[in-house]
Amino acid sequence: MTWTLGQLRTFVAVAELGSMTRAADHLGYSVGAVSQHISALRRVVDSDLFRRRGRGLVLAEAGRTLLPRARNILAAQQQAEMAMLGRDFRSEAIVTLGVFGSASTTALPKVVRALAERHPHIEVRAREINVETMSAAVIDGIIDLGIGINYPAAPLPPMRGLSWEAVAEEDFGIVVPAGTSRPSDDDLAEADWILPPAEELFGRAMRLATSALGINAKETHIVTDTAVALALAGTGLGLTLATPIMMSLGGSEVDLHPVVEAGGREIIVLTSPDPSDPVRAVAKVVTEVFA
Repeated sequence: MTWTLGQLRTFVAVAELGSMTRAADHLGYSVGAVSQHISALRRVVDSDLFRRRGRGLVLAEAGRTLLPRARNILAAQQQAEMAMLGRDFRSEAIVTLGVFGSASTTALPKVVRALAERHPHIEVRAREINVETMSAAVIDGIIDLGIGINYPAAPLPPMRGLSWEAVAEEDFGIVVPAGTSRPSDDDLAEADWILPPAEELFGRAMRLATSALGINAKETHIVTDTAVALALAGTGLGLTLATPIMMSLGGSEVDLHPVVEAGGREIIVLTSPDPSDPVRAVAKVVTEVFA
């Protein structure tokens, strides 16, 4: 069984980016060269590494098996290169942490600082992952652990190969333009609403939350990006729901009026059922940051 570092590097890029085109842009290769690398690697392992999902690529069983090992090979190669420059990497570990928008701005800097002080041998590499696919990214080995979301009103189902722990809870509130008072019940019923797509977990949780407020929300604007939803709410184009952590993406143009009856969400840390010691250390720091 023979492969090249270039093939492994291309494989990891395609796995992480979900597309040969994006991997080609990232690596500075042509799409044809990326395709040739993946085809050659597929012949070496004698099995498909990817399967199509919509317009993108996801890991097949052989790909999930190979990915963490390919990362280790590439990391070892990089460490060998650096060792030739006089650096000693014998005790270092690299952990890839999946993050999403508000978690990045709120927690990531604190996590990095705390690890630098307590575990200087662990290097954390953040990777932004759609929170809706964070669980799959852990299961597929794209990330070592992830910061995710669970909505008690629309909970995550149990998944083989995944373990998670709630590290913080927060309630939803109504987002209004800065300086605006809390809308009345009649205002809530008559307002335009800015909501995520109904097929997403967040979208289902938001609709359950508005129902808990006793209204049938008028879904005027369907918006995936929380920062965009907050910006629209700040201009008065409609109401939306958010949590205190989500409000870190909104700036001074919006205010939050808590409504406990709308429910809320849990911040969770997702890992494999038996994570390595470095991953456990990072998970512990993430837990403490959100506590």
